[in-house]
Amino acid sequence: MYNVNQNDYSIVENESSAFQGVKLKTGTWKNVIVIYGQVGVKEDTALDMATLSFNFTVQDPADFSVDELEKDESFKNYLGSILQYIITDSLDYAKENNLSTIGIGNGESTTDTHTKSSSS
Repeated sequence: MYNVNQNDYSIVENESSAFQGVKLKTGTWKNVIVIYGQVGVKEDTALDMATLSFNFTVQDPADFSVDELEKDESFKNYLGSILQYIITDSLDYAKENNLSTIGIGNGESTTDTHTKSSSS
């Protein structure tokens, strides 16, 4: 839908949270900063496609109102294109560098999601 590349956004620090923001650097919504929340992917193997769902919070609305942005379908679609680019770029980087996991956003983890076997 949108032809997004690495020049269209930057990752920015968020002083009020451990989550990093995404600052839009080009286009209609230049200087808006959002924080992506929960992200989901629903695959439809019959149609050979996937749907990306996500939550977001507007950290800085720039020249817009938060309410205006949250109701704007074009803005939400653009955020989806940015997120899709970030995920795809991270997966490509992991593949090129033979990494088994990728990290997006917050570099620090406060949870242990690795399963450990118990010794008998």
